[in-house]
Amino acid sequence: MTERAVKSVSAFDFRADFGPQVEDVAADPARVSFTGEEVAALITQVRVETLAEVAKIKSETESERLSAVTAELTQALDEITEVMRLIASSQYHATTEARLRSLIDGAAARIAGGQGDLFAEIGQGPK
Repeated sequence: MTERAVKSVSAFDFRADFGPQVEDVAADPARVSFTGEEVAALITQVRVETLAEVAKIKSETESERLSAVTAELTQALDEITEVMRLIASSQYHATTEARLRSLIDGAAARIAGGQGDLFAEIGQGPK
């Protein structure tokens, strides 16, 4: 082996080969950087907004469900009102009696089913 004398030493500029270089970051105007605190704040903000959106959608869905149940119960009450009108008019023909029986059975079924729908969410309705 041959030995040679070192005449000068120059500083080695160490840079990682797998990421942007410091001078590249400063020169790129499209580059965005965040501190750890800013990233944490953004994550918190996204989480809060997502939870609010989920709650809004759930509320809208529940409102639609309750509106449908309310419409069914309203129809049942309208039928009971008609039954009461027929009873008050005292028209007890064979067809009137069949109509009254049909209206009462339909109204009772709707009311019973509607109450189950109203309370199913909170665990008090029929399973």
